[in-house]
Amino acid sequence: MGLSWHKGYCNICDLCIDGDHNLCPEQEGTIIGNHGGFADKVRAKDTSVIKIPEGLDFNAVGPLLCGGITVFNPLMQYDIKPTSRVAVIGIGGLGHLALQFANAWGCEVTAFTSESKMEEAKEMGAHHSLNSRDDSEIEKAAGSFDLIISTVNVDMNWDVVIKTLRPKGKLHFVGLLEAPLEISAAPMIMAQNSLSGSPVGSPATLRKMLDFAARHNIQPVTETYKMSEINEAFERLESGNARYRVVLERD
Repeated sequence: MGLSWHKGYCNICDLCIDGDHNLCPEQEGTIIGNHGGFADKVRAKDTSVIKIPEGLDFNAVGPLLCGGITVFNPLMQYDIKPTSRVAVIGIGGLGHLALQFANAWGCEVTAFTSESKMEEAKEMGAHHSLNSRDDSEIEKAAGSFDLIISTVNVDMNWDVVIKTLRPKGKLHFVGLLEAPLEISAAPMIMAQNSLSGSPVGSPATLRKMLDFAARHNIQPVTETYKMSEINEAFERLESGNARYRVVLERD
């Protein structure tokens, strides 16, 4: 069994009754606000506990229950179709999974990333790559995408990014930006574009995500450390060089 970002919900509010447990105002975090992050036992409400499908590498399940559901949720929420054109900004812990999910979904996939990661992005499912630090290159993709999933926490020229959307396209944030978002409204109004964001998904979406990952062999790229190597694991994480999720396992 697996446990994601939330260990419990009220299960009686309108959002829970509608199946949007992840938006419940009484949601309980699994880690945030609790002690014992490396405990060998955890107490959770049964709604939050997800059966792990056969065929998934157990070390891959943890990142899927966190980063995986974060980028899978928009595909479900916005009824993204196999004919859709999807772009992913940032190829890191979230982005490398978003590429795999969007590709397996049947979409035409573009990665916004640095030049050093372009080939790697294509290996993970991107059909095309754009240099995220070159506005002139991004401008050439004007009117291309039905959905852009932004996984980064750094500022970009969002007006240029918005123009790469097709009419009715969405720029969707799952990464928390450090700076206030500044976007001109006029181009969005004329093309009926929209901005959106989402946290992790509901228990129902979590189950669908794990089944989809097992069916399409979607695996996070991980670096595994023993619990006794936790100091080395944190040093690797803080260096910013981890590829792309650090997993701890018991000795």
